Amino acid sequence: MSDPTRIKFNIASMIDQGATEAEIETYIASEGTTAQDLRGGHMSPDDEAVYTSLAQDPRSTAASLQGFARSRGFDVTDQDAADFIAARSRNPNVGGGLLYKAAPAPDVSAAPADPPKAQPNTILEGTSATAGEFMDGLLPGSGKFLAGAGGALGNTIAAGLGMTDWHPGQAYDEEAAANGRDQTRLEADHPDIASAAGWAGFGSSFLLPAAKVLKGGGVLAGAGNGAINGVGYGVLSGALNDTGEGRVANAVNGGALGGVLGGAAAPVARYVGETVATARRNIPGVNGVLSSMENLPRRVLGQPLIPATAAAEAQAERILNREMKDATIATGMGTGTVPATPANVAAEVNRRGALGTPAMPADVSEPLRSAAGWALQGKGTMATRSRGVLYARQAQQGPRVRQHITDQLGPTVDPLAEVEAIRARASAASEPGYRAAYAQPVVVTPEIASIMQTPAFRDAVPQAVRNIRNAQRDPQALGFALDADGNIGGVETLSTEGFDQVIRAMRDSGQAAMRPSGFRPVDTTNSVHINNRARDLRGALSSQNQAYADVTANYADEMALREGLERGADVGKLSGPEIEAQRRAMPQHAQESWMVGARTALADAVTNSALRPTANTVPALRSGLGLSGAGSASSTGDVIKQAAIENMSGRPGVLRSLDDRLGAEDDAFRTFAAVSSSGRSGGSHDDTAGQLGTVVDIARKVASGRPLAALATAALRGNPKGTARFRQDVQDHTASLLTASSPREVRRAMGALSSRPATDQARSGALYQGTAKLAAIGTLQAAGQSTDPVLWEDDETEPLEAPYSPAPALLAPMYRRPR
Repeated sequence: MSDPTRIKFNIASMIDQGATEAEIETYIASEGTTAQDLRGGHMSPDDEAVYTSLAQDPRSTAASLQGFARSRGFDVTDQDAADFIAARSRNPNVGGGLLYKAAPAPDVSAAPADPPKAQPNTILEGTSATAGEFMDGLLPGSGKFLAGAGGALGNTIAAGLGMTDWHPGQAYDEEAAANGRDQTRLEADHPDIASAAGWAGFGSSFLLPAAKVLKGGGVLAGAGNGAINGVGYGVLSGALNDTGEGRVANAVNGGALGGVLGGAAAPVARYVGETVATARRNIPGVNGVLSSMENLPRRVLGQPLIPATAAAEAQAERILNREMKDATIATGMGTGTVPATPANVAAEVNRRGALGTPAMPADVSEPLRSAAGWALQGKGTMATRSRGVLYARQAQQGPRVRQHITDQLGPTVDPLAEVEAIRARASAASEPGYRAAYAQPVVVTPEIASIMQTPAFRDAVPQAVRNIRNAQRDPQALGFALDADGNIGGVETLSTEGFDQVIRAMRDSGQAAMRPSGFRPVDTTNSVHINNRARDLRGALSSQNQAYADVTANYADEMALREGLERGADVGKLSGPEIEAQRRAMPQHAQESWMVGARTALADAVTNSALRPTANTVPALRSGLGLSGAGSASSTGDVIKQAAIENMSGRPGVLRSLDDRLGAEDDAFRTFAAVSSSGRSGGSHDDTAGQLGTVVDIARKVASGRPLAALATAALRGNPKGTARFRQDVQDHTASLLTASSPREVRRAMGALSSRPATDQARSGALYQGTAKLAAIGTLQAAGQSTDPVLWEDDETEPLEAPYSPAPALLAPMYRRPR
């Protein structure tokens, strides 16, 4: 007879297509069989009648039909009985009885090779069976394999000792079968122990080693290592599985499955991780929920909890690392080319701090300054504190800049007191020289006689006499001729000191003849002529008195000191050549007076400017000194004026040092300005509108029941800075990192930025390795499952009613039509 299953399936198809009873009977005959053969025998006519009647009775149940059939030595499957009852409820005319078949006889060929074990396990057998359950949970099929391998090894050893014949294959089979019987008995007698051992083995499988052939924490390395591990575990588990097509086929299939799962694990983990991280940043409440979940095991174990702000702080550090990637550090009078790495930023902040400027990381690079402007818009605790620190620092810029001036150019004291001190030092130093000069007589040459006839000389003589008398000295001792009333009778017998007193009086007259204008008097025709005659007379005396020439070349009188003070106060208006010309015309101590006037005027201007706390006092000061005054723009400034000032001060390179300090102060002000402007106008980092649009779009998709679409929107469009509370926490941490000022704070802040990439890479690597191990374990279990063929059953079936009635008993059952 042909295959009964095929014939019954064909009959079902014919009924489904509307075949008549005659056509079906003809088909059955063409297959060389009968309905009775298909049914596997039949009941007696009386039993058949009772069975048919029972089937047509609407009160009968599937159980009653099955019970009657079994009482007569026949079998009705549960599925056939249920389908029949369901069909009868829809069509009472289904007709006939339910298909039955003879109860199956024992199939000797299909019976287990090993009957179940009759006796309980001994302690040793129970231990071995428990170990087998554990090993099968750890690595499917390994319990049986190890037992068989142990038997083969034992037989080999015994054969080597001459105790038995060598038959390792047979010994393997016998020991593996014995282990299987012991495990079956253990599962029957002690199911809890067997189950616990199996689960313990499965749990231990997570401790199996995972190869890390490819180095690095990137997704490509993770995918490669995952594929390698998946292939390895899949091949191993498949090779231990002797079901289905055998170990080789199972090993190949297991390796292929492991390679696919392991290779896909890392990319999937990365996508899921990025999606979750983006949702954490952009969907309010998600970060709090995830933080609570992350802390659950820590609460149980009593470990320190992870702060709810940890994810935001890590994101802030990632953002700043991206900002610093291609940035450089502004140094000196230019942008500079030093990369803005965390280590370089820390070094530059500390360098500026040593110069007297309380610098911050936000000061030293433009991208960091821009990030600070965004961060300090925040309303969190740290952002608020940082704004206070910046405003307090700016309020002290004036005193700091004044201190920079005094540190580099000299003290800014009371200018008149300083001039007096300079005069005293000059007088003390010049006394020996003047004593030697005054000891020599004067030869009145025609040039001197001519000068003595000028109004400038004659008008200065009475003032010279008054000056001598005011110094409580005798004018006659210096060669002035006086009558009994003290009037001046002549000057022909003046000594060198007497002429020098007249020269000083002439210079006083020349000063008095100048016309007031602006910050200092300007020369008139009268003052020019008087000063020229005084210079000529001094030159004539110097030509015949070398001691006089030397002492007047090195020291000046009070007039020269006052003039130097006044001219120095005009430093901001003078050009480099003008300053150099003044220097050449001044004795040394007058140059000191000039510098006193210059630094005092500059410092006073800074103090006046700083009366407005939000003002930047640096640009005007730089401009007055001939420095670039251009902030980060690369410029050398007025190098001629700088050189002239440095020559006047006698301190080469002093302006370069001063400008370094001023550059730090200017950068500090620009950070203050960036924060102030960001607070007013939103700043370049303000993307609230775009974030709000993203949040609204995400919320709309969540409300419409599309959570996956919402997550996709968050992953593709979510702002890296986050929204709502997460954004505030990012701003807070960013503010604390960029406004650190003490060396310890700066070191800690830059250390956090420096270690962030390595920390993220390590975490990514651990995530990829963990997911790859999960994929490998999944492959391990899948490849170890039985691949023996099983009968196909379609659970999604519908009953097929007979298209006609009555019908023979063969056609009455419910045939299942595949969908």
